[in-house]
Amino acid sequence: MPRILPSLCAALSLFAVPVRAAVPAAIAPAVVADAPPVQFFVPGFTVRELPVQLRNLNNLVYAPDGRLFALGYDGNVYQLHDSNGDGDEDRATLFYDNSGNAIPPSIGMTWGPGGLYIASRGRIIHLKDKGDGTAELITVTGGWLPPTAAAGSNLDAIGIATDAAGNIYFGLGTDAWNGAYRVDKQTGVAAYNLYSERGTIIRLSPDWKRRDILATGLRFPVSLAFNAHGDLFCSDQEGATWLPNGNPFDELLHIQTGRHYGFPPRHPRHLPGVIDEPSVFDYGPQHQSTCGVHFNEPVGSGTATFGPAWWRGDALVAGESRGKLWRTKLVRTAAGYVAKNELIAAIAMLAIDAVPTPRGDLLIACHSGAPDWGTGPQGAGKIFKVSYTGRNEPQPVLAYAAGPAEIRVIFDRPVDPVRWRGLAAASRVTRGPYVAAGDRFETLAPGYKVVKEQAQVARHDVPVLSAGLAQDLTSLVLRTAPRIHPEPYAVQLPDGPEAKRPASAPGERPQHAAIDLLTDLAGVEAEWRDAAGRTEWKGWLPHLDLAVARELTAPSAEHARLFALLRQPGRLTLRTQLDLHLMLRPAIQPGAKIDFEYPAETVTLALRAPARLEVRAEALARTTWAGDGEVAVTAESRAGGWVPLEITLPTGAGEAVLAATWSTAEDTRPRAWPLRRFLLPWARPATETVAAAAPERPELAGGDWRRGHQVFFGAAAACSACHQVRGEGGVVGPDLTNLVHRDYASVLKDILEPSAAINPDRIAYAVTLKSGAELTGMILEEGPETLVLADAAGGKRAIPRAEIAGRKASAVSLMPAGLWQNLDAQQQRDLMTFLLTERKE
Repeated sequence: MPRILPSLCAALSLFAVPVRAAVPAAIAPAVVADAPPVQFFVPGFTVRELPVQLRNLNNLVYAPDGRLFALGYDGNVYQLHDSNGDGDEDRATLFYDNSGNAIPPSIGMTWGPGGLYIASRGRIIHLKDKGDGTAELITVTGGWLPPTAAAGSNLDAIGIATDAAGNIYFGLGTDAWNGAYRVDKQTGVAAYNLYSERGTIIRLSPDWKRRDILATGLRFPVSLAFNAHGDLFCSDQEGATWLPNGNPFDELLHIQTGRHYGFPPRHPRHLPGVIDEPSVFDYGPQHQSTCGVHFNEPVGSGTATFGPAWWRGDALVAGESRGKLWRTKLVRTAAGYVAKNELIAAIAMLAIDAVPTPRGDLLIACHSGAPDWGTGPQGAGKIFKVSYTGRNEPQPVLAYAAGPAEIRVIFDRPVDPVRWRGLAAASRVTRGPYVAAGDRFETLAPGYKVVKEQAQVARHDVPVLSAGLAQDLTSLVLRTAPRIHPEPYAVQLPDGPEAKRPASAPGERPQHAAIDLLTDLAGVEAEWRDAAGRTEWKGWLPHLDLAVARELTAPSAEHARLFALLRQPGRLTLRTQLDLHLMLRPAIQPGAKIDFEYPAETVTLALRAPARLEVRAEALARTTWAGDGEVAVTAESRAGGWVPLEITLPTGAGEAVLAATWSTAEDTRPRAWPLRRFLLPWARPATETVAAAAPERPELAGGDWRRGHQVFFGAAAACSACHQVRGEGGVVGPDLTNLVHRDYASVLKDILEPSAAINPDRIAYAVTLKSGAELTGMILEEGPETLVLADAAGGKRAIPRAEIAGRKASAVSLMPAGLWQNLDAQQQRDLMTFLLTERKE
């Protein structure tokens, strides 16, 4: 492709957008006035309501032959049918008529040998399939002690699953939800019984004759499910509202035999002899009420899964009280699971179950009414069907902090730059301790004091200074004001020029055209140098364990390039900070008080690789070598005290391997590191602030603003041929006045790597004429008869449409690399001084 000589500053067009307030004021969470009943936060999905009129449903279950069953809150069990063959269930028949109230309000239904199984009050029920569309009720097991304090709706047995061998697994709610230790007020002695069946996961043998306690410390395990590896998971309900430090959040738990899951938690007097097993993932902020858990695997004899292919195997989790749907990716390691969570939808009803279908859709069962349990057994429920219809639309894979002033969003395929015009002005980043993706679509708020307090905590806009697309069009770059505190950052992106995606079929619900993501400052900085010492890849990884990092970044082309490079001779350096605070202790919610102090924990990071490791840690940490490829870093945990760490390993002997686990002095069993325990090297505790003053730029020492003005408007750089600064210069390219809000390094990077990120408003096009000639430039105007193309030197050419054979967006900047080197060192300093500082009289 021919290149036209551009100005030196063409690459800086990425940053030519209006700047928001430098010091943002606190903002209140705003709710969209016309939020749909189900709003997806990623593109490509359509939502419609199934045309069945039923009371509130608690569970949806598919039989292996594809039949769909629903458990009503009122105990009725329905079979749903597609009467006209259009793929939507539109008729319900009673599989079990509960007019005799044999089944009290229950949550937990699964398919097993011979029919359905229901976890209910005082017993497990089997609805034996009679083969005529109805069922016979049989009691499977029961007789356990009732709870000391009954929960809402008198729920007792809750959550149920079966395995391939016919074993039945179910949960029993905690003995006393409002006083878990059961402390006698007069004697101060706790009556909690660790060996009781209350608050446990129980396995019932296939012959129904033997019950074994698998795990203790459960509060209300609403949903149980096996993944494709045969491992058992459950959702458990938040309990810190009633017991300080007891289940601070709603949880996803990997159920392992003999483990205690923290409700009630370890206590030096009431319960000293247990280890509280950490959750795989915590769903916050407080009071989400995680309910249905289902793994995104083919259903029955089907082969389809829900969403993009790389969503396969993920846990789909329904949040009832605040109307949420999460997709939680789980990576299995020898030491346990690592979870990466994405909030993918907001729901304006109480979402209690979300089930993949044999055709690869998703059904969401919702209660009507307000949190926590809505309109009860007699209220009207709804079922929504979500279909993945935009299979060619790029999906966001990762959102992460590439630096203190840069957020990157990675897509699984190239995006159309035309759809991203005006990206910077339409994008928004919000920070705050209780910020989540898509907060503007959250319409439900449980009536708890802590939820009201969350809404009153200040949140702030983070100014978006610029936006651009990487050369391969799979990476989006947002330049922001500095971010150094490890708190949630919600990213709101437009999805095309339209505000809404209209419904295209009867019953379909419109969707707001938006992409909503959440990021933070978690992660690991990675740098790979080849055998000659040249840096060939520098970026972000989610985890120290390379197998985990590889799986979590698999759909990212940029990360695939890294793992291909790691097969070549070189050296990989990883830098991070370890947050060791409360590794085996439940977090204490703000304002909560406990009657003892947690002792410090001694935490060990174990690293294993097939080659010699080089490890550098802070002075307070103790590093020991068990061999060339086995290193242990041990440190004391402390609030706000992070352990800086740098690891270097050689590459080139096949697939790069680095395993990372943790353990403590009181429990030496290895566990997998959660993602949130890794903080980027430049992250700082909340006690340290970002300076509001203009950033220091030592690189500008000796630079002169007036001489830089001459360079900008001179022939050597020719910046002014296209660009304006402070009202002077050309108008073909964007205005560069706002570069004074940028840092030196990022501006220099965009000069040295002009195609690393390109403003979607300034995409170059290769226009092919019917004569065979090819012109390159930016399209300034498109009329019915002509197209006006501007070249990088500022020239304009009107091309008759009749002469155009075709055009194609270019992923390469008009600015060739190397122009920076045409200036001497003093000219470079002068030019950067002119661009990055205000005019001085």
